[in-house]
Amino acid sequence: MTRRAQERPPIWVSLAFAINASGNAGGYYADSNDFFHSYIRASNGTLTEFDPPNSIGSDVFCMNDSGAVAGGLLDVNGDHGFVRSADGAFSVIDPTGNASGVTLVIPAQINSGGVVVGYYLDLNGVNHGFLRDSSGAITILDAPGAGTMSHGGTDITDINTDGVMVGGIGVGNVNGVVDTTHSFMLAANGTYTFFEPPQAVSSFAEGINDNGVIVGEYRDANLVRHGYIRQANGTITSFDEPNAGTGSTTSGTGNLGTAPRKINLSGEIVGIYSDSAGVRHAFIRIE
Repeated sequence: MTRRAQERPPIWVSLAFAINASGNAGGYYADSNDFFHSYIRASNGTLTEFDPPNSIGSDVFCMNDSGAVAGGLLDVNGDHGFVRSADGAFSVIDPTGNASGVTLVIPAQINSGGVVVGYYLDLNGVNHGFLRDSSGAITILDAPGAGTMSHGGTDITDINTDGVMVGGIGVGNVNGVVDTTHSFMLAANGTYTFFEPPQAVSSFAEGINDNGVIVGEYRDANLVRHGYIRQANGTITSFDEPNAGTGSTTSGTGNLGTAPRKINLSGEIVGIYSDSAGVRHAFIRIE
């Protein structure tokens, strides 16, 4: 239900996570009681605030060009995902069918066909990917080789119009590298392709566009974080935001370096980077 302006609680923090081709944006804010609430901001500035029915908190993570959004919600039974259609109708996403068996549900992307991908965290701290098709049917996606212990498992982070997905698997601590991950692409026919930059000891795919170009991040042998671009032909190049710090991810200043998140059809990349003091900033990389 959309709140009237005069009923809006004081806003302590507001975050935007999604934008579509029309310039409509989505995200969530925390009120003075630290409860999260979802919103959509139209390109003309009109703000629609909402929470799914019976929820006690919600957050929008992604939006398609039709104006449908997906996100997470909390109710008395636990954590769920949700889809809100452009006309305001809600559907709940329970990847396992039992909210008490999960501790977190993250719908990471919704494509133009209304297909939602993401991941959930089970009670043992293991991540599992999922795909929800436009009819509401859910497929659990556990990639080959994914870890089965806490901090391991499968994350699906993006899907393009052709149904090609990307993400990463967590495999635990390998050769002294804490929380090692590996990038993968999952074709619409169910075929997994694993890849990473030659200099990587750990990597993670974050985004794919409709041309099949993938962006992600990796850690090198010195545990410095960099961005990468993988072309549709498999060629991988590395890049760094010019102001990014070059310390290791185990340094006292936190996760330094460059972390791409998404790429559009024009090849423009958005992401975050941390400077040498460990302060995070957003960036846009234009071809």
